[in-house]
Amino acid sequence: MFQEVGAKQEPRPLENELLWGNYNVVYTSTNRSQEKRSPSGGRFRSRIGRSLFQTTGLYQSVLKPGIVTNKVAFKLFGLIPGAVGLRGKVEPVGTNGDTVKVDFEPPVLSFAESINGGLHLRIGKESDVTLTTTYLDERVRVGKGSRGSLFVFTRGGAADKAGMDVVGRQSTAPATVFTLASTCIASLLGGLALFLSAMPLLQALSFPLMLLGAGLGFLLRKGSIIQAGQEAAVQKQELPAACQEAQQEEASPQQQQQQGGEQLLACKDQQQEQAAVAGGPQPSA
Repeated sequence: MFQEVGAKQEPRPLENELLWGNYNVVYTSTNRSQEKRSPSGGRFRSRIGRSLFQTTGLYQSVLKPGIVTNKVAFKLFGLIPGAVGLRGKVEPVGTNGDTVKVDFEPPVLSFAESINGGLHLRIGKESDVTLTTTYLDERVRVGKGSRGSLFVFTRGGAADKAGMDVVGRQSTAPATVFTLASTCIASLLGGLALFLSAMPLLQALSFPLMLLGAGLGFLLRKGSIIQAGQEAAVQKQELPAACQEAQQEEASPQQQQQQGGEQLLACKDQQQEQAAVAGGPQPSA
């Protein structure tokens, strides 16, 4: 019904001012093969994810001039409040005026956001989803994923208080690294001490403690904390030629002339070295 009505709506969703706003995700129909690419939480909404991260809120915002933010609020083990945030840029797809592709940045995992800004850890990789708005009005937005998943959103309410405009902007702070690393080491050592004790009850408690330590270690590893400097250096070395050309085009005429002169001198030096090795004449300046 919504899809039939939505197909005749004018203006089209991407041209409609009603598209912008904060939404609560009130219904999703996503099968197991779609969980990893679901725009409503991905792996954190999978069967394993829900057992560890008990969901307390699910939100999505469409912000001007073309930004989508997703937020999954949760309680870790039902006790520790936190959230996973995604931020992405919108690119229209097709000519129907109702479909977009969203290129998301890596997720941000946050804990205790209400205390001094909270602890934030950027984890995972970039991702993308394609979503079609099949119906839109003042209260409800209905969306359909590229693989057939259905999403129903309601406007306002708790979504307006979820801080959706800053979702995904947080970066990994040194305090976060120190806190997670300390907790990881303490959990592993504490679990080992309990396991080596002679009391069966304490030995039983050692397993969840070591599991917590292993999980935090996994977050540190996948959150690019351990290898952040190495990966940045590799990415800098592997800068594509197209990017270098784009940077040179953006440079001022004086900078381009200087860069061109440096490249010419470097080429001449290389030719002289090759000629000396071959025993041939050296090129003149």
